[in-house]
Amino acid sequence: MLKVGGYIRISDIGQMSDGRDGREGVVRQREDVYDLAKLMGYEVHRFYEDNDTSAYKRRVKRKDFEEMIVDLGNGVISGILACNIDRVARQPRDLERLIDIYEQTHRPLVFATTAGDYDLTTADGRFQARIYVTIANKFSADAARRVARQKLAEATAGRPHKGQRAFGWKDAVHVDAREAELLRKARADVLKGATLATIHKEWAASGVRSPQSPEGKTIGYSSVRYVLRNPRLCGYRAYIPQQIRDRSGRVDPAEYLVERTDGTPVVGQWETIFTPDEWNELVDALDSRKNGGRGRKKGSTVTKRLLTGIARCAKCGSGLSSGVYQRGTTSYERHGYYYYCRVADGGCGKLSRSGPPVEDYVEKILLDNLDKQAHDTQSAGEEDLETARAKATLHQIEADKAEARQLRADDLLSLPEFAREIRRLEQKERETREKASRLSLTPARAGSAAARIVREWESYTVDMKRQEIQRSIESVVISGAGKGGAQRGMFRPELVKIVWRHMPRAVPRPGGRDVRDPMAPDA
Repeated sequence: MLKVGGYIRISDIGQMSDGRDGREGVVRQREDVYDLAKLMGYEVHRFYEDNDTSAYKRRVKRKDFEEMIVDLGNGVISGILACNIDRVARQPRDLERLIDIYEQTHRPLVFATTAGDYDLTTADGRFQARIYVTIANKFSADAARRVARQKLAEATAGRPHKGQRAFGWKDAVHVDAREAELLRKARADVLKGATLATIHKEWAASGVRSPQSPEGKTIGYSSVRYVLRNPRLCGYRAYIPQQIRDRSGRVDPAEYLVERTDGTPVVGQWETIFTPDEWNELVDALDSRKNGGRGRKKGSTVTKRLLTGIARCAKCGSGLSSGVYQRGTTSYERHGYYYYCRVADGGCGKLSRSGPPVEDYVEKILLDNLDKQAHDTQSAGEEDLETARAKATLHQIEADKAEARQLRADDLLSLPEFAREIRRLEQKERETREKASRLSLTPARAGSAAARIVREWESYTVDMKRQEIQRSIESVVISGAGKGGAQRGMFRPELVKIVWRHMPRAVPRPGGRDVRDPMAPDA
């Protein structure tokens, strides 16, 4: 008796409107294929089942379909039975893979469906099969186009996505408190300088999973990036066309916002986690890192040492690399690692300095400076009031622009009048934004930020500390100890010069002795 494979597939499963499970479709197919095999006198060696799997989408891999092709080519089965040819193939290339096997195999093979048989060993049979698969492909393309148009209409109306729940929500509308708190903390950490790698490590260690995580796996790195850039967080509706997903896989949702005719984003009908300003600030912070930073290995997202790329050799000016002392030595036990001028990187190779003492010194000087800024700052009340006024002005400008567009749409404002009004409002908007930007750099605001950094410093990760150091410090220049070297175990601060980006007031050195402006060129 000829052994054949029974292939059964349905594209979508789930709860139907009458409460039945969609799996009933493949159960019926199994029964029909079994009856067909019994009628034709074949033995079903195995049923190959691809449930909830599309045969039309190019990026979808059908596990059992691939196994069936292998078994057919190796002679495990001598043919295929299915309910209809469109269950087996909706893309011509899949049919051609089967045809190659039927043409090249010198043994009896069958291909039968409940709707008719196809002799793929003959030209007529192949022609007939190709016509049916081409028709099935056209039906799928038409259906995909109608579904895409419906989804775009739903997105334009601000309706929630009907697929799997998004990270941060219990369902399409309601926020999940635990995941929302993770997102809020992650946003705060990113703004302080934390990398996505750090956030991913924390989430993975806590067992955080996304709705798309495989069973037994924690959330992936790319998923962390995706959920933090999701416009849904602040209520904005995004729509990514299926052809883009099929071609590119997971893409940046922030680049696919749905906009109204006036250019403003469509706001969805669900609970939000961030305000639009908070989300935009987060996306801007992530975008600013796309080019990477100094001190990172090629392809890496994490900088290993605090001063890598910041510390420089006073003799040749090269950036210092870091290395680990030999295990078992006193230096390894006391300090662990060191900075050195590396010849392979173009350096002179004549400098080496234990890492932790230098880092502790730089941190101490920086925190003293920030603490001084915080205490010397006057009340920020007046500046905060000015900032609030600037924000109110910007909101009013947006309202005025919207009103002008509506008046133009209602033909109550001529085109020249509309153009002049929009130009006036845009000019006012630019001036107000410049004013707001200047206010954000006032000493009061700098003092407030400085106090926060000093207060939270011990909770910062290495990459967060690096970012704060680089905001104030251009480089840390380290000199050699000269003939005779330094005394063992003694740290000499005079051999470390900090080159600051700006010019603050004098701050005390560790040990109580004040120094002149540490941001000055010879500090």
